[in-house]
Amino acid sequence: MARNPPAIAWRRRLGVFGLAIALLLCGTASLADAPAVDPATLLAQAKAIRAKDHPRFLQMLDQLHRRQAMLSSDQQGQLRLLDAWEALFEGQYAKAEPLLREVVAHGGLDQQSLANGMLLNMLAIQHRYDEAFALAEQLSAVLPRLHDRHATYVVLSQLSQLMASAEQPEPAAEYARQMEQFTPPGESLCRPYVYLFGALNAKGDLPPTDPVYRKTIDTCVAAGEPIYANTVQLDLARRQADVGDAGAALALLKRITPGVIAQNYRAHVYVLRSTLGYAYWVSGDVVSAKRWALAALAMDAKGDFDGLSENVYRVLYEVENKAGDYRAALDYYRHYKDVEFRSVNNTQAIALAYHAVHQQLAIHKLQVAELGKQNSLLELQQALDRKAMEASRLYLALLLVVLASIGFWLIRLKRSQLRFKKLARRDSLTGILNHQHFVWEAEQALRYAEKSSRHVCVVVIDLDHFKRINDTYGHAAGDAVLIRIVALCQTHLRSIDVFGRLGGEEFGLVLPECSLGDAMAIVERIRAAIATTLFDEQIVEGAISASFGLASSDGNGYVLPALMAKADAALYQAKHRGRNRIEMHTEQAGFVPA
Repeated sequence: MARNPPAIAWRRRLGVFGLAIALLLCGTASLADAPAVDPATLLAQAKAIRAKDHPRFLQMLDQLHRRQAMLSSDQQGQLRLLDAWEALFEGQYAKAEPLLREVVAHGGLDQQSLANGMLLNMLAIQHRYDEAFALAEQLSAVLPRLHDRHATYVVLSQLSQLMASAEQPEPAAEYARQMEQFTPPGESLCRPYVYLFGALNAKGDLPPTDPVYRKTIDTCVAAGEPIYANTVQLDLARRQADVGDAGAALALLKRITPGVIAQNYRAHVYVLRSTLGYAYWVSGDVVSAKRWALAALAMDAKGDFDGLSENVYRVLYEVENKAGDYRAALDYYRHYKDVEFRSVNNTQAIALAYHAVHQQLAIHKLQVAELGKQNSLLELQQALDRKAMEASRLYLALLLVVLASIGFWLIRLKRSQLRFKKLARRDSLTGILNHQHFVWEAEQALRYAEKSSRHVCVVVIDLDHFKRINDTYGHAAGDAVLIRIVALCQTHLRSIDVFGRLGGEEFGLVLPECSLGDAMAIVERIRAAIATTLFDEQIVEGAISASFGLASSDGNGYVLPALMAKADAALYQAKHRGRNRIEMHTEQAGFVPA
């Protein structure tokens, strides 16, 4: 009998925009299969089939390179665009970028826009968001001047895609709807519908019953666009599993599996496996869930699908946790938290880039307006020589007001930047260092200690049975406990100590200029304070305890990963030996109980 697992908030989803690189640029309807005679026909045929018959496209690309000497300057640009498309399809971004920039430098306006559209997609995939949004502003400015319907269609698709990635559904949907007006002759509405679906589903929470799913899938299937259809169907299966309808999700996934395998688009194969694992977990079939999640993980040896792996690690964590293999569960949970952390950082980076570009444009417009006003003032001065003194005073006052306004906005901008910088360094719940900046501060402290040959200790703290608190009292109570525990720890720490949240209920602590004995005294005070603190009945009942793993630089060196690993191993021993205790790691004796 199917059951629902504990609530899982999947941040990563299969969206149009995470997988669009293989589908970038559209072709026209398939041409006749007769062999091409002239380069123009061969170029047109290659563009038409690249997303539908990739092996044949590669053969045509080889033929075009053999005839390269026969190509005109414009056809050379088209060939570079096809070469760049193939490089992007294979994930060879370093090869694609110079080809695209060469077309931008030497091609006409329409070819430049096509190349910039591909470049925009590549920049977003490489997380170069500042460049991507700056380029998007340029493309939106040249849109009215484009004559080629195909170039306009591509630019609109990339602008829609980028706005959706920034969670700006209104402009993303508007660009997608404009695509329908510029659909090339003979093309279906599959791609405009897919981009509209991506805009409406920008946050990944579109209800699986929304008619846009069926409308988009049916249109793409009828148009013979299986990759686009599979993109939307895989997302539909994910959403069905999200709402607990594992039966519908598994039925859909099994139906599309042969087509996904036949297309051999690796991103789709990966998401198919990961979504099967998730759906089986929701259905209660733990064995199948683990098998498919591991199958997805086996495809990602190089980390190519890091952005899509969050649910894979979470399923494996839940499976191993249920099976009682807590070591494996902890390992998968750490991977899951690392991916989640990168996901949140990536979302913040997109938002920061989007707002930074808009703020820069606003400042630029203010500066342009100011220059225009200054020119007007100069012309008026020349025309009103008799009243030069009075006019000068008036203009000076006006100029000061404008400059004061600009200064005011610049100050606000600087404060906003400082606020965003603080948010990027601190954990949003507890206010202490987040994982990334804890590592940075800890390495700085270790380098200083190593240069001066001083003692330093590393401590890993984990709250005991914290999951039980969340399950029993809810996540709000769990958050309140974390905030209270952090406050308790801070009362016993020095100003030079480095304190950060590693993820979930796990914290890291670096104690500079502290021998093993001194560190034990500090940590024991923290442990006792936590264990003897009674929480409000409205939060949780009774006391809470924590386990501690401690490692010293004495005999272990000053390398943070090594010290963290030994402290983590000591923490595991503390958990294994009964919790609410401190375990030390020494080079000579291994693990020593406090």
